[in-house]
Amino acid sequence: MVLQVYDELVFDAHKDEIEDLQPMIKEMMESALPLNVPVVAETGVGDNWLDAH
Repeated sequence: MVLQVYDELVFDAHKDEIEDLQPMIKEMMESALPLNVPVVAETGVGDNWLDAH
């Protein structure tokens, strides 16, 4: 992780690792705390922050 902006996390990863990292990060974010409501994390990939949205 290289940056946190409000409720978003920015990661820098090699393109060959994205397929493995994306579901792993999503699962960790959604299960970080035991809550009574579901937590849904969305992911995006791009060459910059705007493209990842």
